[in-house]
Amino acid sequence: MFKRILFTAGLLLAVTVACDKSKQPPKEDTKVTLSVFPTTYTFEASSPEPLVVSVSCSGDWTATPSDSWISVSPASGSGNVSVTVKPAANSGEARKGTVTFQDKDKLLSKTLTVEQNGYSKPVENELVANPDPFDGNKRSSTTYQLLIYSFADSDGDGVGDFKGIQDRLDYLDGLGATALWLSPAHPTSSYHAYDVNDYSAVNPKYGSEADFKSLIDAAHAKGIKIYMDFVLNHSGVDNVWFQSVTADPQNSPYKDFYVLSTNPSADVNAGMIDNYGGAKEPGMGTWYPITVGQTGYTGRLHFVLDSGAKTVTVTKTDAAPDTAPASSDWYIYAGSFKGMKKTAEGKYELTLDIDTDWGFLVCSQTDWSSGSKWGASSTAGALQFGTPFSLYTNADNNQVGNITFGGYTTNYFASFARSMPDLNYGKYTECERSGAFKATVEAATKWVNLGVDGFRLDAVIWVYQSQVQANQRFLDQWYKAVNQAYHAAGHADDIFMVGEAWMDHGTEKQYYQGLTSCFEFDYFSNNDNCTLRQALNGNAGGYVNKVNQFIADHKAIRSDAVTSIFLTNHDQPRAAEILGRNAAKLKQAAAMLLTTPGKPFVYQGEELGYYGNQGGGDEYVRTPILWDKAGKQCAKQGVNNKVDNAMLTSAISVEAQEADANSLLNVYRTWSRLRNTYPALADGTMTAAGVNGGNVAAWYMTGSDGSRLLVVHHTGNASKTLRLSDDLSHPVAVLGSASLSGKDLKLGASSSVVFKL
Repeated sequence: MFKRILFTAGLLLAVTVACDKSKQPPKEDTKVTLSVFPTTYTFEASSPEPLVVSVSCSGDWTATPSDSWISVSPASGSGNVSVTVKPAANSGEARKGTVTFQDKDKLLSKTLTVEQNGYSKPVENELVANPDPFDGNKRSSTTYQLLIYSFADSDGDGVGDFKGIQDRLDYLDGLGATALWLSPAHPTSSYHAYDVNDYSAVNPKYGSEADFKSLIDAAHAKGIKIYMDFVLNHSGVDNVWFQSVTADPQNSPYKDFYVLSTNPSADVNAGMIDNYGGAKEPGMGTWYPITVGQTGYTGRLHFVLDSGAKTVTVTKTDAAPDTAPASSDWYIYAGSFKGMKKTAEGKYELTLDIDTDWGFLVCSQTDWSSGSKWGASSTAGALQFGTPFSLYTNADNNQVGNITFGGYTTNYFASFARSMPDLNYGKYTECERSGAFKATVEAATKWVNLGVDGFRLDAVIWVYQSQVQANQRFLDQWYKAVNQAYHAAGHADDIFMVGEAWMDHGTEKQYYQGLTSCFEFDYFSNNDNCTLRQALNGNAGGYVNKVNQFIADHKAIRSDAVTSIFLTNHDQPRAAEILGRNAAKLKQAAAMLLTTPGKPFVYQGEELGYYGNQGGGDEYVRTPILWDKAGKQCAKQGVNNKVDNAMLTSAISVEAQEADANSLLNVYRTWSRLRNTYPALADGTMTAAGVNGGNVAAWYMTGSDGSRLLVVHHTGNASKTLRLSDDLSHPVAVLGSASLSGKDLKLGASSSVVFKL
């Protein structure tokens, strides 16, 4: 302010100096004058304000700065002029220069001395997390998904087991898990166990029922619940129920447990396939034949093929067998290919000794190329000797059956594979009356009474072939029945069930009509447009609104809805693969998952940065945990030794990552502990903070106890400074780099911070 007063005074008190306008020596009566005010000035280093200098001359004048960092405008003039002097911003040490003012004949000279302060970097305080101590009371609802067969092996046979899980409960507790979702624990004919052979038993490869009970009790002692994976859409072909059906489809006590038909096309058109939920075509699936009784034959037979009429006639004969030609238009296949002799246009014959226990086929080639196989329709019974038998191709019938000499054929429906026949719950409006419904509820009740706390329900949209209303009612009835058993076992709360309704959010949310929770596939795993994937790719501004929309949509359907969020599971490419194996993004994905409201699920190996896809088989995304650097306790046999050894090295092991404070494993541990420590993260509501946009997602979490946290995630690839109005004195978690200068929060690339307010 004082400098401004001097400047004003200078305008009134100009110094007068004699000056001659001509180049000749001045005459005695000619005066040259030149004045400049002020004559000294000191500028700030950053964003310096310009100085207005008053120049007064009896004639023309010029202004010359001594250094390029000083600008003058105008640099010349005549008479009285206001001149603007401005230095460039200074990012270095203090500096000094001049501006020289002269009349045109350089008889007089005035100097303005310019000084500029040096740059003083604002004080930035690097943030150090200072969380409240964890009191041991788990407040979160974080669930760890593990595969029994590949998690931990306790007996050295290379297959994971119940005892192996129990031995690693400290590891799971350290990850903050409040529940474990176990892959199917039942007897099975596959490694993955989704083809259940007995819903009321455990797989002996995993241990005994007593071992399972021991695991449940030990987990409960650490505050960890146990959820079983339960497969309601289908069983395995080796299930005792289905084996009874295949032995005698017409008289088996379990014939109504499966979707059977001797004439699928006709029954579907007539609306008799309850499994379709009223639809005429399934959303997915295939009919497979079941052949019952003696179907083969041993003896000498004569075959006549009419390729035009597409019939084959077979008779018994004592005539000598033919020598089959090596090459032919048509072949009989009954264990090996035998060429038929052409006897007329479109007619072929062959006398042959056969010994087959299943029947035969007619083929146009000696391989199984498309259309080369002719056989029985799905509705055909055994052929009659001497009677033309109609032949079909895959074009006529989706599944060409064997031509048999006895027995009969029926068909079963399977949504996923021949080895997984669909269970049949009858008309969805009365599904609770069906035998399969009662049997699965009875099995689930057994596990509830053993101590199981909940269920993950597999493939729920396929119970009634993507018919939402039918599936809703079925799930509602099944949930209520098992929940009743749960209450009868002495529980005051309701049982937890989460459905795999693998659809977009718009369809998935409808399944809350039947269940309290479903996996939100649009959170990360469905495609690049999913909420968390967009945020991690730099489009984080809408993250808060999208998450809140998920929750609001679910709550609008039922007040007790639980939004289950996750990165990936056992059926998808690994999260690390999706994120380009970018360590910083993987860490931030963990931090964002564990600071977002809902029920988070962490998939086995995700916390270690496992990568891969299903290119060589699903086993490659179901990799066993490498517990030690040497790999001595790795359950590779559980996935048939199909592992990526280039990934599964000592560096990615639990042992190595435990020793590295900056490892992904320790990020999961830190942020899980945070969620268990603060009620606002565990069960709070989410409201957007004022700095959302671009690559910033920021929100407040408010707990039911009134506690509040500010969560800030910066997903960009370069540092960013945010101006915040909150009290930022208590950071409780920091990922990456974060510093504070006053109210300015500077975050490095892929960095996050949480403040207690």
